[in-house]
Amino acid sequence: MKQLKKNLWEVLLCFLFLPALHAQQADSIFTSYVHFLNRQQTSAKDYVLGLFDKYDVVVLCERDHREWTQYDLILDILADKRFTRKVGNLYTEIGNVHHNDELNAFLHNGHLTQADVNAKVMSLHRDAYGASMWEKANYSYLLKGMHRINQSLPKKQKVSLFNLDLGIKDWKTATIDEIRLRDSLMPQRDSILADNFFRIYQKQGGGKALVIMNYRHAFLRDVFGRVNFGRFLTEAYPGKVANVFISSFAVVNDPKCPMRAIAGGRWDASFKKSGKLDVGFDLKDSPFGSTPFDLIPVPNEFTYGEFFTGMVYYGFFPEYRLVSGMEGFVDEAFLPELMRRYQLDRGAQGSTDLPNPDELMKYYNTVTDVRYQDDPMLEIAVRQIGSFF
Repeated sequence: MKQLKKNLWEVLLCFLFLPALHAQQADSIFTSYVHFLNRQQTSAKDYVLGLFDKYDVVVLCERDHREWTQYDLILDILADKRFTRKVGNLYTEIGNVHHNDELNAFLHNGHLTQADVNAKVMSLHRDAYGASMWEKANYSYLLKGMHRINQSLPKKQKVSLFNLDLGIKDWKTATIDEIRLRDSLMPQRDSILADNFFRIYQKQGGGKALVIMNYRHAFLRDVFGRVNFGRFLTEAYPGKVANVFISSFAVVNDPKCPMRAIAGGRWDASFKKSGKLDVGFDLKDSPFGSTPFDLIPVPNEFTYGEFFTGMVYYGFFPEYRLVSGMEGFVDEAFLPELMRRYQLDRGAQGSTDLPNPDELMKYYNTVTDVRYQDDPMLEIAVRQIGSFF
């Protein structure tokens, strides 16, 4: 009887102390992040540019396509003389591969008025995507920023942009068969992105290249049953490709609120706690690199260090911006063309239903600029981070 009471007491103690033990372990992980960050002195920009000393191709893993803040960092990298002198070329997942000649003729043109620049960027943005329209505003921000950078550079150092994505060559002459062909190629999109990169990269003489890919496309391995752009690059150029995770959020299987903070909020909280809101470092041999991989909602035993060469943190998570829509994106003159595109897209899917023109104009012309801390989809993630303060 005494032995039974002793065993029951031991079980009770386990239940009492187990939550405290887990909390203590979590606190030690958080502390290890902060201690590591306190020793880091390399800015996000300097880290990315420094990778070109060792690698030929650096792939940035973009945050949410709509996120604006990351493009301040990207433009800062593009404007740096280390980039303009040693790299010079940016390749992007999003953007019509058929329009690169037109795009770079614009980017290198130093004789345009601001009105000319605005009009050309609007035209390029309207044709940037394989589907009817791409409403993420940071594409125009990138084009205008690159054109501005080039104004102070000699001809041989002007930066160039090469879009890699599937696109319609000319919407004005597009047919339903062309739309259907585009749709049929989507399962091979990563290999097409890679083929486009290889073709353009070789035409440019190889050398150094900065690439922007979103989410899994930036992985240097195939995983979870998906073929990824980055894997094609690292196979073609073994030891010459690095990829960099731009701090973002984890995705979970919760349709009402699918975003969470990475590592339960410990990552972002540790950057804030240490004051390191503009920093970059290798993931190998770091506590961040050994963090269980929770970016994608698939059970796994991977770590972040197995997916990325390094990471950068730029700005504080709750202050990141989601921006979409632009004033005047769809005016009365362009509306018939947009409706024709929707008609082709829907026709290729066997449908005759079309969206309301007035609602389309409102959707594309309404500027939405929301910080992460104010987005309901990110409410839980922001709360997770805040729990450490």
